[in-house]
Amino acid sequence: MAAPSCMIPGKNLDNVKEDFRSAVKIEQYRFGKEALYVPEGLRWKYLPYTAIEKVEESFRVISAGHCVPVREKRPEIDLSTEIGTVHIQLEKQDSLRKVMGFLKPSGSAD
Repeated sequence: MAAPSCMIPGKNLDNVKEDFRSAVKIEQYRFGKEALYVPEGLRWKYLPYTAIEKVEESFRVISAGHCVPVREKRPEIDLSTEIGTVHIQLEKQDSLRKVMGFLKPSGSAD
C-alpha cells in the first residue's frame, strides 16, 4: 500500500503508515493517534489533527423517494483548516459522538 498523502502541504507526518495501520475505522473514515484519514478513490489522504483550527457539528438533508418524497437529516462535521473546510459526512448519530471524541481538542475539559 502506498502511504497516504497529506491534504495540507508542509504538515506531513513522519510515521504516517504506522498511524494509518493502527487507526480506528468509523464508517468510511479512519482516525489515528495523529491524523484523520479520508478515502479518495483507491488512495487515502490525511489531515493531521494539529492542522484543524475549528470543529463544528452540522447536518445535511437527504432527499429520496419518487412517489413519496422522504427527507432525512444526517450528521456532518465541518473541520476548518488553513486550506479551507473539510466536510466529514456521516450516516449515524452514534458515529458523530465517536468522531467528536477523536476531534476534541486535547486541552478541553469535558
